[in-house]
Amino acid sequence: MVLCMQKTTLLAITKPKQVTLYTLLLWGLFGVLLNTLSFGTSVAVANEKGKLETRFSVMSMKAAQSLLVDAININGKLVVIGARGHILVSRDNGKSWKQAKVPTQNLITAVYFASSDLGWAVGHEAVILHTKDGGDSWDFQYGAPFSPGGYDDDSDVEGEVSDEDLYAIDRSGSPLLDVWFRNEKEGFAIGAYGYFLHTSDAGKTWEDWSKRLGNIDGWHLNAISSIDNKLVYVAGEKGVLFRSVDGGVGWEVLNSPYDGSFFGMVVGPGLNEMIVFGLQGHIFRTSDSGDNWREIETENQNGIMAGTLYGERGVILVGNGGVMMFSKDDGNSFTKQVTDDRKSIAGIVKTDENKLILVGQGGVKLATPSKSLVGME
Repeated sequence: MVLCMQKTTLLAITKPKQVTLYTLLLWGLFGVLLNTLSFGTSVAVANEKGKLETRFSVMSMKAAQSLLVDAININGKLVVIGARGHILVSRDNGKSWKQAKVPTQNLITAVYFASSDLGWAVGHEAVILHTKDGGDSWDFQYGAPFSPGGYDDDSDVEGEVSDEDLYAIDRSGSPLLDVWFRNEKEGFAIGAYGYFLHTSDAGKTWEDWSKRLGNIDGWHLNAISSIDNKLVYVAGEKGVLFRSVDGGVGWEVLNSPYDGSFFGMVVGPGLNEMIVFGLQGHIFRTSDSGDNWREIETENQNGIMAGTLYGERGVILVGNGGVMMFSKDDGNSFTKQVTDDRKSIAGIVKTDENKLILVGQGGVKLATPSKSLVGME
């Protein structure tokens, strides 16, 4: 085994059309059941952070061993996030971790920093958290907790909802699943049922930009990323793919090579190159900014959750059951390995010492990849 490590959540979401439930394979790990969502026929998305329950994440010596789902390296500082509102910071390349003060115990699903000090994290109940001190403390910027009064059981929901109404459905209780900032002022948060929020003032106010994306069916949006702050991609459920060439102002729907869920992407190493991945281990690669796609055949059928570039041509993807996929040719082919403990991995990031931070089921682990697997011999 080339690694020593030890993520995960299959997200089940309830959607009230005659109070029916269906399960969304979002991150393919095991299951967190969300509150029933309310459906209004013409309800604008509103910031109701004042209704969020302030329950600070419990400080624990075992926080680094709890379920963690995302990680980021910002100028050498590492930040990981996950269950029960846990956010941890390392300033020594992952050797030690300090737990942050966080005003929620909701699952935090994604994190992004626009600078060493300014960061955002998103999670369940459409929570958006903001830090100004590099991740040591966080405050609410946005929220939409579940509100049971917004849905009428006796109404004919499908018959009454127009295309205009679909963009304005009440998503209260829904999770946000990824966040990305173009700079210290302008950013986006995406999530379940087509959640697509935009801010131009560092998160002081958020707008519903779902119309601009054109996701009329409200497919869940799982990942947003960019390599140059101009060419931006969004990927999600049912194989949906969107592209912006102007930093997120205008969007177009890409022809998708797959109708299953995409869980994440790795943008690069070239400007027009990108790898998208997800359900049952499917991996697709483009070298022309998403105009054309080629499926990368592998022996893996486990869901792929996250990935990172490594070195000049290396790509590492990680996922369910401890699977790790290594490429040393820009993602054109992969070698599969599985960790000894087979615990699912939901996030990966490279440290400044060329080691790997893996987060997932069992917490955060520091690992060293085999140089031969990533083409650095």
